[in-house]
Amino acid sequence: MKLKASGVQFKYGKKLSNILEDVNFEVEDSSIYVLLGLNGCGKTTLIKVLAGLLPYSKGSIKYGELELSNIKIRDRSKMFAYVPQKISAGDDVIVRDYLAYGFANRLKFYERPKITQLEKIKEISEEVGITNLLDKQMNRISGGERQIVTIASCILQDTPIILLDEPMSALDLKNQNLVLSLLKKISSEGKTIVLSSHNPNHALFLNSNAILLNKGKVVESGLAKEIIKVELLKSIYGDEICESSQLDYSEISFKSANIF
Repeated sequence: MKLKASGVQFKYGKKLSNILEDVNFEVEDSSIYVLLGLNGCGKTTLIKVLAGLLPYSKGSIKYGELELSNIKIRDRSKMFAYVPQKISAGDDVIVRDYLAYGFANRLKFYERPKITQLEKIKEISEEVGITNLLDKQMNRISGGERQIVTIASCILQDTPIILLDEPMSALDLKNQNLVLSLLKKISSEGKTIVLSSHNPNHALFLNSNAILLNKGKVVESGLAKEIIKVELLKSIYGDEICESSQLDYSEISFKSANIF
């Protein structure tokens, strides 16, 4: 299923300036797109607009041939899954039960998951390496584990598109690698993924497409390894940005900034 944004505009109040201004891009099937830019550039806002959590004031967002604003909530849950920055699951929710939430869009009111669905929880848990967490409470596992559990729930939700708002923002380097590797695997199995990130290297690691945002506008989009270049990034991140060549791609970093 394709996702297409055309001329999207958003602002939080009538008298305030636009947070998003004339945003245009198209997401192809079975691909990964990473939204990049500085704090306050509109990444999180755009993810929430794409998820239908914030209403766009102008433009169009289409999932397939359907306009987002015309899609019922339950039908949206069959088209895309959403992972927020902060995951609130309740102190006493068991991981196994949290994963079962992924089936909510296909169950009737008060209906319990079927045996085949419970077996699917075990299967996915084994696939992403979280079987040891199934009987633990969500607030008793690490941030990285919680992020992987949430993504696993999205897999069980079985939507063609997954939207993630800065899924690596609170993770250490090891857990960032775990989550990025999981997203790479999911995409290779046919899912379409759109995520926001502060770090251009995430897009390079994923060998994904990238959409560069600056002050609510798309300034460049395309294959990450083609558009994530120092000269282009300087206009967004400043003159201290640089690159290294220790990997099979040029990793983006910073020189020491003179702040005095």
